[in-house]
Amino acid sequence: MSSRWFAGTPGAAGSGPGRFAWLCARRALLIIPFLLTTLRPAAAECPELAASFDAAIKGQNLAAATETESRIAREAACGSRALVDAQRRRAALQISMSEELKSRPGSAARREALIVDAEKPEVLWLASYVLGELRMEQRRFVDAAEAFQRAIEIVKNPDRTPTAPPTADIQYLIDRAGEARMLAANEDGAAQPAVFVTAAKDHRDGSVGGSLSANVRGVVAKSIPLPINFDTGVAQLTRIGQQAADELLAALKEQKPDRILLVGHTDERGGDAYNMRLSEGRVDTVARFLKENGVTARIDVQARGKREPLKIRDTAGLSQQDIWALNRRVEWRRE
Repeated sequence: MSSRWFAGTPGAAGSGPGRFAWLCARRALLIIPFLLTTLRPAAAECPELAASFDAAIKGQNLAAATETESRIAREAACGSRALVDAQRRRAALQISMSEELKSRPGSAARREALIVDAEKPEVLWLASYVLGELRMEQRRFVDAAEAFQRAIEIVKNPDRTPTAPPTADIQYLIDRAGEARMLAANEDGAAQPAVFVTAAKDHRDGSVGGSLSANVRGVVAKSIPLPINFDTGVAQLTRIGQQAADELLAALKEQKPDRILLVGHTDERGGDAYNMRLSEGRVDTVARFLKENGVTARIDVQARGKREPLKIRDTAGLSQQDIWALNRRVEWRRE
């Protein structure tokens, strides 16, 4: 399988509105044959069930695959690993089937049901990712953020993801999780209530995970945008901004970096000098909060104003208000 099965190839579909559809179609075609070979524990311990399951998957018979999966779950001889492998393969089949429905009129509800059911056992990171993108399309940003973060945690779990995705794919997941969290937290003229979506907990020890993970299968995110919000035109933290600052504080105390770099950004509205002063005041507020609450590492701050808009992975379906919300951010940059 090509190492580009998720990230695509340079220049393919770019980063615009067509990227999601192109990526999903490509992944759906490639993941099914890859997962057909993974149910080895069941084949060794309960070969008849393994054969039935293989036949159902190869025949794209979802009902038969689901029924056989239930039998594998009840059969102690098959073991938990066999069940997880079966769940992953069945989920992959459902994602493939959901992509085939995208162009069919009147199939939206059936497609959503397939994706939701595929993601339910939380064993296939691709299913969680696809659900996250669906929720982004639906502007359900809280649900999107939670799904993307589940995808990250599934990637981190070698029992769920024996072979880690390529670096570019992992970084894409981290970026999308960060974007969804910021959109969910948008307090500026949002049509729906702003919600602070906490970072997922690491499945291993309960430490801060998700988009704030210290390491995702060898990938360390170098720039993490945070929903540290401020009241309009000032450097006073909002309720959500305080929650985000508290979470950053917890992550720093757990991960103990030697040096911390915080970068403040604003949206494009207002003059350059005004936005530089505003971003400087805001990032100084965050740095002061961290120092006053026990962070002893060196903290450097930079103000960028409106000069460095966020490189948004996919702007499809986003309003101007959404883009402004993504650009108003404090970034934690790791060395």
